[in-house]
Amino acid sequence: MPRVTPRRALKLVAFAALGVVSSYFAWVFAGLNDHAVVAGGVYRCSQPSAWGVERLVARHGVRTVLNLRGTSQKLHDPKSAWYKLEAEATFAADVSQEDITLSAYLLPPPAEIRRAIEVLDHAERPILVHCKQGADRTGLVSALAVLLEPGGTLAAARRELWPVYGHFPVGRTTAMDDFLDRYERWLAGRPHAPDLFRDWVNRHYTPGPAASRYEWLSKPATVPAGQPFALKLRATNLSDEPWRFEPGNQAAIHLLYRVAGPDGVEVTRAQAGLFRRAVAPGESLDFLLALPPLPAGQYSVAAELIDARGCGVSIRSSSFVKLGDGCAATTVEAR
Repeated sequence: MPRVTPRRALKLVAFAALGVVSSYFAWVFAGLNDHAVVAGGVYRCSQPSAWGVERLVARHGVRTVLNLRGTSQKLHDPKSAWYKLEAEATFAADVSQEDITLSAYLLPPPAEIRRAIEVLDHAERPILVHCKQGADRTGLVSALAVLLEPGGTLAAARRELWPVYGHFPVGRTTAMDDFLDRYERWLAGRPHAPDLFRDWVNRHYTPGPAASRYEWLSKPATVPAGQPFALKLRATNLSDEPWRFEPGNQAAIHLLYRVAGPDGVEVTRAQAGLFRRAVAPGESLDFLLALPPLPAGQYSVAAELIDARGCGVSIRSSSFVKLGDGCAATTVEAR
C-alpha cells in the first residue's frame, strides 16, 4: 500500500470536496432545488415538472403555486410547453396558480413586485415559489417573504440569495441583490420592519431610472387610411437617475411602440430614441412615433420606455425589459 504523504492527502481531500460540491450543484440545477423559506408557509424550488408539482404538493401541503416566469398565450409552441404542463398539473392537484413576470437580469418592475407581495399576503398557504432554476428570481421573492414575516431581518432575507441555492452575486443577476441594496440604503440605518418595507415598495421604490410620466403632444383621432402618419409623445424622467439613450438594438433605453387592430392582434411595432442622449431627473424628452399605412379600421397604440441593457435577447422578442409601471396608450381610426 503506497504511503499517503501530506501532499497526496491534501489532493485527496480537495478531490473529495470538489466531488461533494459538484454533486450538490448538480442537485441544485438538475433537481427540484427544494427548500423551506417560512416553515409551513412558503417554499421555494426550480421549475417543477408535472410530477414535481404532484410531489411538492404532497410533501408540503402546497395550496398556491407562484410562478415567476410569466405566462404564455402560445400554448402549442414547444417553448411554452413548461407553462401548459404546469397549468395542467396545478389544476389536477386542485391548487391555485398565480403568475407574475420577473427577469433575473433586471430590477423588478414596481407593479410586479407589488403583485408578488399581494400573493404572499393573501394567497392560501403554503405557497410554492419558483422560476426556472429556483436561484435568482425565486431567491428575490423568497427574500420578500422573509421581509414580510414578523421578526424577519434584512440579513436573513439576503441569505435567500446565497450560492447554496444557486445564486451568485456576480454578473447580470446582481440585479436581485441590487433590489435589497436599494432598500437598505433607503432605511439609512433604521432597523427593518415589514411596514417600512411595504412603504418603500409602495411609495419610494423605482427600478433604477424606471419612473416616467407620459404626455401625448399630438394624437389625431383619425388618420387617412393607407397613408403613413406620426404621433408625438413626451416622456418625463421621474426617477432619481438619468436616462441614457444609445443607438443600437440592445444598447440602452429606447421607446418601444406597438399598434394593434380591433381584435387585439399586433399589426406593427417599432422603436424611437435610437440616439445618444442623457435625460436628467426631472427633464423631458419628445419622441416622434412614425407609423406605417394602415387599412381602414380602429387601432390601439401603446408606447413605453424599455431598458434593453442586460436583457440578453432582442427587445423585439423579450417581455422582460419594460421601464417602469405604465405606458402611454391611445386609439386612432384609419378611414
